[in-house]
Amino acid sequence: MDVIDHGRALGETAEIRGLRQQTESVLALVAEAAATARPEGEPTEVRPLVGLAALIGELRRLEPQVRRSSWVMQPQYAYDPEDPGIELTRQARSRGVDDRLITRPATLRTHPLLPSIFPHALVGPVFLRAMVIDDRLALIGGPDDAFGNRVSWRTTSREIVDAVLALWHDTAAHCRPVLEPHQQPPLTLRQLDVARLLCVGEKDKAIARLLDLSARTVEREVSAILRSLGASSRTEAVLLMRGRGVNGGWSDHDGAEG
Repeated sequence: MDVIDHGRALGETAEIRGLRQQTESVLALVAEAAATARPEGEPTEVRPLVGLAALIGELRRLEPQVRRSSWVMQPQYAYDPEDPGIELTRQARSRGVDDRLITRPATLRTHPLLPSIFPHALVGPVFLRAMVIDDRLALIGGPDDAFGNRVSWRTTSREIVDAVLALWHDTAAHCRPVLEPHQQPPLTLRQLDVARLLCVGEKDKAIARLLDLSARTVEREVSAILRSLGASSRTEAVLLMRGRGVNGGWSDHDGAEG
């Protein structure tokens, strides 16, 4: 285990310390741009999104406009069966959008469905929460406000977008794929749909009705989900999917790294 000194792990390489410094530089650029006064009526290049609802609303508005790429950096990521971002990603992917995700290795502990939902994800030392759309627009996560609301910033500033893209590429150089080239995602799309409904408490009959499946098929898919997670019961499977590993409830042999 790394020794922590003022929130930073001792023993980090110079390259990883450089990624932290790049992250701080991006946030400083955002803060500077947000604080710059503009003439009344002139649109600002940096706009705050305060609260999760505001961020989700912006993501829903932007999704149909994405044409080429959606690159995400997400240091901490836990599975949420009601996360609209999963369906938005599916919709963009169906249009041929190049969706990429970088997250930390520890995410495999708090989000065991990640390799199935994002089979092309990379895991590595990422410190910034951000999304870049079509190389032209960025959503960047900042510190929560004094009331605990998540604060994000929407920007089209060329300088900031380029800085985030540079950080993305520099971070990717220190990452590994969540799945090896020959590996298939552990769960199919249908099994992911069953897993989502299982997580929100639906019974087999309801799942069968909602997904237009037979009860036998649902039972078979639930068994496949339990095998994939190494769970001995449905309750344990739900606990694992919902991030049981956050507080050490999942053993270290599951592939997560510090």
